[in-house]
Amino acid sequence: MLLLIGKIYGQKDINDLNGYKIVFLPYQFSSIVSSVENKFKDIGFKVFRDEALLKSDDDFKNDPNLALICQINHTYSYPHTTIGIKLINANNEVLFEKTENSRGKSFVSFNIENDQKWVIDKIFSEFDNFNYRFNTELSLSNQLLKDLPDVEITDETEESLKEYYSNNRLNPIEGIYKSYKADNLPYYKIGIRERDNKYVAIIIEAEQKNIWKAGEVKAYFEPSSMKGFYSVKWYMGNKTSYETFAMMENEAILSIEFKNPQTGEKRTDKFIKMYPPADGEITFKEVQKSSGSGFFLTTNGIIATNAHVVDNAETLKVQISNEIGNFEYSAKVLLVDSKNDVALIKIEDEKFQGLSSIPYSLVEKADIGEKAFTIGYPLNDVMGTNYKVTDGIVSAISGIEDDMRYYQISVPLQPGNSGGPLFNNQGDVIGITTARLNSQAIGADIENVNYAIKISYLLILYNMLPNAEKLSTSPTNTKKELQDQVKILKNYVCLIKVN
Repeated sequence: MLLLIGKIYGQKDINDLNGYKIVFLPYQFSSIVSSVENKFKDIGFKVFRDEALLKSDDDFKNDPNLALICQINHTYSYPHTTIGIKLINANNEVLFEKTENSRGKSFVSFNIENDQKWVIDKIFSEFDNFNYRFNTELSLSNQLLKDLPDVEITDETEESLKEYYSNNRLNPIEGIYKSYKADNLPYYKIGIRERDNKYVAIIIEAEQKNIWKAGEVKAYFEPSSMKGFYSVKWYMGNKTSYETFAMMENEAILSIEFKNPQTGEKRTDKFIKMYPPADGEITFKEVQKSSGSGFFLTTNGIIATNAHVVDNAETLKVQISNEIGNFEYSAKVLLVDSKNDVALIKIEDEKFQGLSSIPYSLVEKADIGEKAFTIGYPLNDVMGTNYKVTDGIVSAISGIEDDMRYYQISVPLQPGNSGGPLFNNQGDVIGITTARLNSQAIGADIENVNYAIKISYLLILYNMLPNAEKLSTSPTNTKKELQDQVKILKNYVCLIKVN
């Protein structure tokens, strides 16, 4: 689920909308949303309500800053409707904001949909004198480019670097590299060469052509006291510097560590040496792009998780831990519902012999104040691959902006908890842990505000499977202490590794 929550700055001139092509409406079912969608289409914008379709759009892929997110607020107090529309860009600036109500409308006979349409027409009258024409000079990316820090520019080209490599004795780090495909790393082709007892990485090609030019310096590497380890000054996508370290894993693979500034989660990006050719055979250990949690639905290996956990997965591995040991199996994606962020995968591995039973039901009802807990594998690269248990209560039966697909829960969640089961105090599954509200993003101290998708959306997806085995949806009414429940339930929760 795409959430845009952050500090909001003052509204800008409406003509600045000419710097954008796309409006994203993260809502699914509402006559209001449909009317707003049509209004923006009439103006000339491309409008998306499905995040997956948005991400597949060519304009968005080339420049995500061309998209605006539309927030809609709606209240109704008979006989008046109040609707607010707000357009926010990727820099959290408000480009347009207007709220209107139906006071002053003449009611011949009351009809709420006609009432809503009247208010929306009133809001969009603001655009009557606005002639939309996309202007790349007004785009957010173009504005941001003007503020980018300067980096060193060299005269090096791929040809001059190859000439240097051919005529000098090289350190193992020197050579031409390509970035290994990963969600968080754009494509780069860089050449690393020695200079003043240090090593400089120079751009040869870059996916972000509007930001990085051939010949610009991408990073500086300084050898450490340990052979093959380097301290690194790396210039990020926005050309701000980042201090980290790098390691030559072997003759052909350079790994660099990065950290998410909001979550503290670490990741390692890999660069593959393309030139000069390595001596001998080099084995490449595939990079784990992401991980999440999941739980068994059937004894033959069907597992539930979040759609965003398995998004763009090339290979899937499922790790199961129990008293006997840790077991890893290959799996494949069966069905995905990106709108509701649920997915089904299935173990496809001859080593997997199946389970004897499933000890819980999938229950579609939960009450506010009800105790709940989850078992999952958060931040497994930092916190380890053992399961973790956190508990709390069901705080509300709706999510952000009263989204009825979600429970709000006080159960603490971290990256990697996504896709795990939300159990009630009887040990039955009532939801799938999905997201948390981020304090840094919203600009206020937030504690234990987390969300889980209701189990009914998983059941809808599961029932789309041909010859789907019937799942239990009746409460088990088991009364056990939390520690006793965990001893049993942990065997049915798994770590999902995505490559």
